[in-house]
Amino acid sequence: MNETFTPTFKYRDDALDYSKTDKYVLSIQLAQDGFSFSVLDTELKKFLALETFPLHEVETSIQFCKKLDQFIEEYGWLKNRFYKIYILYESPKATLVPEPLYEGSEKGLYLNFNHDVTNYEQIRSDFLKNGEAYQIYSLPDCLKYRVDRNFKKAELFHFSTPLIESLIISNKNKDVSNKVFLNVRNTHLDIVILSDQGLRFFNSFYYSTPEDFIYYLLFVLEQLGFNPEDVDLRLMGNIKKFSREYEVLFTYVRNIAFEPRTSSFRYSYVFDKLPSHFYYTLFNVNVCGL
Repeated sequence: MNETFTPTFKYRDDALDYSKTDKYVLSIQLAQDGFSFSVLDTELKKFLALETFPLHEVETSIQFCKKLDQFIEEYGWLKNRFYKIYILYESPKATLVPEPLYEGSEKGLYLNFNHDVTNYEQIRSDFLKNGEAYQIYSLPDCLKYRVDRNFKKAELFHFSTPLIESLIISNKNKDVSNKVFLNVRNTHLDIVILSDQGLRFFNSFYYSTPEDFIYYLLFVLEQLGFNPEDVDLRLMGNIKKFSREYEVLFTYVRNIAFEPRTSSFRYSYVFDKLPSHFYYTLFNVNVCGL
């Protein structure tokens, strides 16, 4: 069969053994603009593979699910038996509710307050133990069906759940008073701000230009009383140092650093050329205890 999907990033150690996937953790991140996955060897505590594939002209859930069918058919080894499987979904319809205000029977009401949920979507919630909150989000019925059919016993989460939880865990007992974390995706940016007590702020914003990018960050900083010149900004995700987005950021924020990979695991030599702040959620979902 002719290859339908061409990876934009492909890192695969020769030691990856498709006959030993029961010793591996497979983490898959699904978004309407692409699929990504990573493979962690649980015995070596070492990442062996990461690949990402763009999607184009996908406008509906049905189109998205059909693309996923094609992807799984082409990469059939992903249906092997794994030690554990995480599925992270970038649902654009999500809202965060503090634990004291959450009622499970009302999660549909919470989500519909900010988003239009169709009859072809189900409403789910993730509990953020360290964030002391619930992430409520919608999931297309067709996607849930395919996850259940192809990835037995997979654990399904909103992508922001490991993002937030891992940041809280990695910054425990550290001074976060001026830290702002910015996770960059292809068309969205996610802003996470912590406090000594845990999670202070989280939100995602759509952007199409560098001007949008900096506008949302400065807006959030102003609303929360931060001075951009004093902020310690930590970047992760799909952003490079010499990109236009980075240049605009540096115009307003002087203290910028890239968030490193977690030191809880080892990384194959194949990742030496991959910027260490890329694919933060895929590398960190394994440290969250989800």
